Amino acid sequence: MSISSSEDSYIKYGVVKKGEKTVYTYRFDAKDNEEIADDEYGETIQFEIETGLTEFSYSNTELSEIALVFTKYCFCYFPLEPSKNVPPMGSISGQKISNHRWKININVTFYGEDSRTIEEIFILN
Repeated sequence: MSISSSEDSYIKYGVVKKGEKTVYTYRFDAKDNEEIADDEYGETIQFEIETGLTEFSYSNTELSEIALVFTKYCFCYFPLEPSKNVPPMGSISGQKISNHRWKININVTFYGEDSRTIEEIFILN
């Protein structure tokens, strides 16, 4: 996976490519109000881990090793701001609980102010 962005926005996004690592994706979609045009909102957190691990833990500067990226999806504009063009800080850990299931904990601040705390079971396809 590689991380990409537009030159006029601080929002980054992951580009998944076939390779040796496993990419994990968490997706949130807000409830849509059908009476309001263009109110849709979603976000993803993506990162990649070496295939074959049974547990992992990364924090702060180590997060760059796993291509961690947080993307917002909406009819919004996120202008490039130097204060938001910073690496994610916090921690991610995971433990394999079966062949296709992982317990993953995310406690990370993205773009200097967007904090996400997530504890989920991820199911690999």
